[in-house]
Amino acid sequence: MKEIQERNVDAYIYLMKLDAEKRTLLHDGGHRHGIMTANISEALNSVLKKARVLPLKALVELTFNKLVKYFHQHHEEAENCGIYMVKYPIRVSGTGNNVYTLRLNNKFCTCGKWETYTLPCSHVLAVCRENGSRTDAYVPKIYSQQTYRKTYQVNFHPVLSENFWRDVPFNLTFYPPNMKKERGRKQDK
Repeated sequence: MKEIQERNVDAYIYLMKLDAEKRTLLHDGGHRHGIMTANISEALNSVLKKARVLPLKALVELTFNKLVKYFHQHHEEAENCGIYMVKYPIRVSGTGNNVYTLRLNNKFCTCGKWETYTLPCSHVLAVCRENGSRTDAYVPKIYSQQTYRKTYQVNFHPVLSENFWRDVPFNLTFYPPNMKKERGRKQDK
């Protein structure tokens, strides 16, 4: 925020008027787990970029097949993983020798990383190493091996061809949309 204030005071004032939980990861209550993308459509668009021009049936089949492939890959990883499957970038920068206050029982460190990412920061790991305690007590269950395995235990059953569908006691009638276009431009009335 200090850098934003130095570059653009109006932007700083605007952001300071917003609730802290809406503008920061640190104050979101741990709900985002370090993820800044709030819109699922962004993720879907990146996966299906080239597929958007496909007919609907092909798009659905492609989506299904990609999902099955993704789950299969992660299922294999989950079966062979260690205690935790956590991908967490570790960067070492600065001169070190900083002093941080840890509250292990509250899962709090003044560096802010533990609250932001809901994973123990390097300071917690150092304290655990020093006093011989287990670090897994400070990792959320969502990152446990058991949870990871359960996530990818799903079996997919493809939708069979219409030839294999059971008869139903009613008729389905589909009417095509009205595709007739009027000539000329529409004028506002």
